[in-house]
Amino acid sequence: MTNCLHVVLVTGLLLTAGWSRAQVNISGKPGILNIPTARLLPDGTFQMGYHYNPSNYDLRANDPNAVVSSNVTYQSASIYYAHLVVLPRLEINVNFYNVNGYLPVKARGIGDRQFDVKYGVLTERERRPSVAVIVSAPFGYDNSLVTYAAVATKNVTLSEHVTAEVTAGFGSPFYFDRSDNVGNDFNIFSNYKLHNKNERPNPYLSGPFGGVVVRYKKNIGGMIEWDARHLNLGAYATLFKRWTVQAGVINFDQVTFGTSYAVSLLELPKRLRVKRGDVK
Repeated sequence: MTNCLHVVLVTGLLLTAGWSRAQVNISGKPGILNIPTARLLPDGTFQMGYHYNPSNYDLRANDPNAVVSSNVTYQSASIYYAHLVVLPRLEINVNFYNVNGYLPVKARGIGDRQFDVKYGVLTERERRPSVAVIVSAPFGYDNSLVTYAAVATKNVTLSEHVTAEVTAGFGSPFYFDRSDNVGNDFNIFSNYKLHNKNERPNPYLSGPFGGVVVRYKKNIGGMIEWDARHLNLGAYATLFKRWTVQAGVINFDQVTFGTSYAVSLLELPKRLRVKRGDVK
């Protein structure tokens, strides 16, 4: 079933018309591999895609002793996402985190669902970086990619065709969820609890993070990042000005990869643009 979903998703992306701008992170936000950036997408952009997270860095492992426990199995995951720019500077993201491998039918469902909001506090200027804040909705029970972060990004021109995108940020180690509401979720405003991400063996974005992407003609690039826990390397390529594929190595240990595709919901189809241009 999981393989079928992969085929359907990729086929759908290839048949969609639109354009894309560089790579996205693990949860489908403009970013590097695991970390987000403050890069803002054009108004009306809709982006969707897939990301594979390797088993050694299972974000669903929430047992503080899982690293030394013999009865805990780490599993890779498939992450599906959709990202939309609803207003200038305001972006929303929905992602589904699905554990690969065996899970009881009742436990699998459609995956761990998460809703995020990103707001661009500052846009990039010649002498200042763009700055954004990202907040995850706290309505989940045990979300894997919880993001409470502030991040800044600056682009630097290295030559006529080569640019570098430099990012630095900080992810809060604390977050709220409704994990005590399992089986009793009628009131989404009850039983919120404060958690510390560092109690997990693989906490996501807990502490300072940063990275650099070096691009050639904005179509291909290499990247390096510190995700607050691991040093990761990767590369990406944009095909047909629309479809982006990327891959990397987490902690010089296991491979991660993903693909994304974007369309502009505000851009007219080519046939209509031509007809409108013929009108005098």
